[in-house]
Amino acid sequence: MVVRTAIAAALSWWIATALLHSDAATLAPVGAILGAHTTPFATARKSLQRAAGIGFGFLLGVAAAASLGVNTITMLLTVLIGMYAGRLLRLGPQMHQIALTAVLVMGTAQHFGYGATRLEDNVVGVLIGTLIGLLLPAPGFTRRGGEELARLTRQISDLLTDVSGHLAAGDWAACSGQWVNRARGLSKRVESVRKAVRDAEDAIRFRPRAGRARPRINRLAEATQCLDHVGHQVRGITRGLYNLTFREGRPPALHWDQPDSHLLPEPASAPPGLDRVLADLATLLGQLADVHTLEDAPDPNLLLQLRTLLGAAETSFLRTALDQSPAYADWRVLCTAGILEDARKMIHELDPDSGPHRGAFHA
Repeated sequence: MVVRTAIAAALSWWIATALLHSDAATLAPVGAILGAHTTPFATARKSLQRAAGIGFGFLLGVAAAASLGVNTITMLLTVLIGMYAGRLLRLGPQMHQIALTAVLVMGTAQHFGYGATRLEDNVVGVLIGTLIGLLLPAPGFTRRGGEELARLTRQISDLLTDVSGHLAAGDWAACSGQWVNRARGLSKRVESVRKAVRDAEDAIRFRPRAGRARPRINRLAEATQCLDHVGHQVRGITRGLYNLTFREGRPPALHWDQPDSHLLPEPASAPPGLDRVLADLATLLGQLADVHTLEDAPDPNLLLQLRTLLGAAETSFLRTALDQSPAYADWRVLCTAGILEDARKMIHELDPDSGPHRGAFHA
């Protein structure tokens, strides 16, 4: 991006000075610089949004100055109209360009002359920046997206391995709070992976042989969505273990009806066998991380290996679940239990005295 921006700014300056003989030639490289983005397609989109904003702002500023003059009221109305128009036109981060250009046009003695020069030079910078962005080759965003996804997958695998080890050793209660924070942080990192995959998709637009990279980008996008859901589920597991320690009180802890105090849950231990389930899932995720770095789709042997690991995880889960209660064999019981557990979690989240969001209710 740095190289493309520097070349675009230099060419814009040369065109504005040598060919157009502009009185404000510095506006041309400014347009090229402000329109720069990491991918060529995003550069084109951002530059065109900027050009549209400048064009509308030029018309708005000239019309306001010519009809109502320049004063406090017209400045207020111009900015209001310009900002609102930027939202209506969906200019994104360039929505301020209409109001900004209109104010700059109104602030000069030669309204029309300055506005036309600003429009001309910025359009030159926008067009050159877009053209350079499309002509110069884009970096390996697809590889970077796969590596980011693989790295996050391995980190989630490491977290599950850590949880499994402490569960097996029986010293997990003291670590449960740290696991919740780690799981929350990893879940938030999915957005950075999603952005890397979007950059990879933008990088192949208008490119020769873009069709060859499309299947891999589609796989990465779907894998990112999958990992997003896995991240939320890992957060649920770590939060559930943390809740079993009752370190924030017995949720719901303080607001029960006293005659119904016998309904309060007793402290519980982690489900026996959960360590084996999480260890199998960690192994599966560790193997899956390597898949995301492949250029081509996984070969049948690798898919067979993944199915074998998944089968081991399913077997561990069924043994652990059925040891807890035969009701786990009935999906209706599981569905009802899940609904009630979500309701219990909501009660805990809304507890102003012992819930996790006490700052939302107290000064």
